[in-house]
Amino acid sequence: MCYGIHPNEELRKLFKEKPYQGQDPEKAKIIFLNTDANYPEGLTADHKFFKYIKEYHKDGVSFWKKYKVHHPFLLDEYPFRTGGLKFHGNFRCLCLDNSYAKYISFVELLDVPTYGNRSNNNNMNIFYELINENHLKGIDDLVYSDSGKLIFASIRSRDAFNLMRDIRERYGVFDWLDEVENNRNNYKGIKDIQEVKVKSNSIRIIYHFSAAQIHAQIPHIRKIIDDWL
Repeated sequence: MCYGIHPNEELRKLFKEKPYQGQDPEKAKIIFLNTDANYPEGLTADHKFFKYIKEYHKDGVSFWKKYKVHHPFLLDEYPFRTGGLKFHGNFRCLCLDNSYAKYISFVELLDVPTYGNRSNNNNMNIFYELINENHLKGIDDLVYSDSGKLIFASIRSRDAFNLMRDIRERYGVFDWLDEVENNRNNYKGIKDIQEVKVKSNSIRIIYHFSAAQIHAQIPHIRKIIDDWL
């Protein structure tokens, strides 16, 4: 499957204005850090469902409160079976109601929307071409902000961790990965969730929400969230 920046120019504009989903990460207490926000290739600007995408990106907190789902992919009207549907379907298993909307932000390593599958080597080259170094440094600033944030980084799998480590080496960000790497062998069970403290922030290393292993971690993630709040 092809992979790249999403062809919908209006969707790209939405991400340029707000390179995150949900709550503004500066205001959020909980951040879910992932690789990229993936959308169906067929989601054009004139598609009848796109009105929900625009509403969501305008105000993700209000969207969650209004529709009782954290993302438009979970609406009954969603007509696709691609994009981040599996991710958000599994995230829903946390059973967070809309009272959590004001606390949660989704932040990606890429600040542009994508489509397709990035898993093969050729597509990974495209992924690196889409990286915005300033955006990565902005994420690093959040981590070191000393603002009492709980950050779930979806890098428990070897491939995801290696990607982050490569980004660290290329761009000089994410120094906190050293502690993750030094202590990885202490967290062998699927349910184990490694913690790295950065000032008053807490980074928790989890599987990606599209991975089968996430189901074993979901009860623990939910407890961590409630204890933090």
